[in-house]
Amino acid sequence: MAQIIIPSPLRKHTGGKREVQVERSNLEDAMKELVASHPGLKTLFDRPALISVFINGSMLREKPVAWGSVSLAEQDEVTLIIPIAGG
Repeated sequence: MAQIIIPSPLRKHTGGKREVQVERSNLEDAMKELVASHPGLKTLFDRPALISVFINGSMLREKPVAWGSVSLAEQDEVTLIIPIAGG
């Protein structure tokens, strides 16, 4: 079971949970399961530029349309990061 780490500003949509467990073999299905169980997160994935995804500490470079080809193993950790820009 992979786990998805939720950033602090989005935990209001997960009932305060820092981590959400998913039982999916690829990233696309894992994100669909996440949104199905926490519908408030749907807007995040409507505009994918608002989120960066890391798997086991490595930044994912694939666009959301290719997430179905990104495999997830049993103990993988998917971290969602909200990019911050500034000067």
